[in-house]
Amino acid sequence: MGKIFLFLTFLLGLMLVGCGSQPADIDIYEDVQPSVTTLPSVSSAVVTESFGTTEAETALTVTDVEPSAVSLDEYFNNSVFIGDSIMEGIRQYVVRQRKIEPTLGDAKFIATTIGISLSDLVGDKPNCLYYSYRGKEQPLADILAELGTIDRIFLMLGMNDLAAADADTDLAVDRYLRLIGNLNDQFPQTEIVLLTGTPKVASSWLPNYIANRELDNQLISEFVQKLVAMCNENGILYVDTHAALCDANGNLPDDYCRDGYIHLSDVGARAVVETLYAFAEAAGE
Repeated sequence: MGKIFLFLTFLLGLMLVGCGSQPADIDIYEDVQPSVTTLPSVSSAVVTESFGTTEAETALTVTDVEPSAVSLDEYFNNSVFIGDSIMEGIRQYVVRQRKIEPTLGDAKFIATTIGISLSDLVGDKPNCLYYSYRGKEQPLADILAELGTIDRIFLMLGMNDLAAADADTDLAVDRYLRLIGNLNDQFPQTEIVLLTGTPKVASSWLPNYIANRELDNQLISEFVQKLVAMCNENGILYVDTHAALCDANGNLPDDYCRDGYIHLSDVGARAVVETLYAFAEAAGE
């Protein structure tokens, strides 16, 4: 009897260890401020933010990028990509891909997860948020001045303006135009390209830190349409990343999203990168 008892105890122990070793198949929506990351291969002009970020997922090993894309990397040399937490997700993807293959040339990224908005960058807030560069919060103009030669600036901003309690698409577009005007004044020889942004998934769920509870794809689409009109009226180059990220119903596909909201997974970030290469190829024709 004693041997049987010991054998059963042993089996029970194995079962408990096996259950405990299984990974939890859950999504994490923690709004936690991560530490600053240092990524010498891209730029130190980067802060990771708490705006809806999730735990980092395993990097994809992409081996089937079109061969023509690699030859276009030179187009992105001396470029700077500026944005919020959505751009931060793209930056993380690019950093991982550069360990595998050339990706967007030597482009640098200025991105943050602290919820930076167009209203911050044009000074419309009483207490504006800043990007952090080399351990110090600085105006965007100062950071860009320190980065040296810049041939192109790519902008993907505005989502935090739509998420604010006083969301107004016309005001957000006006702020975008003012920001682009400021950058043109500072860098008259630099080409500025606007990225039209990201839809959200079909779910009506919003993180609790989003003040505008009416934020949905209808509002985002309205904003994008006004951005495109603004670009066409003012001769501003743009890449329609919004269209590239929409499914047939105008939503962000679930596998393009990492948090059930709007932030891109590696699959979604890859779609943006491929759209950028297509833009570069068209620009060279």
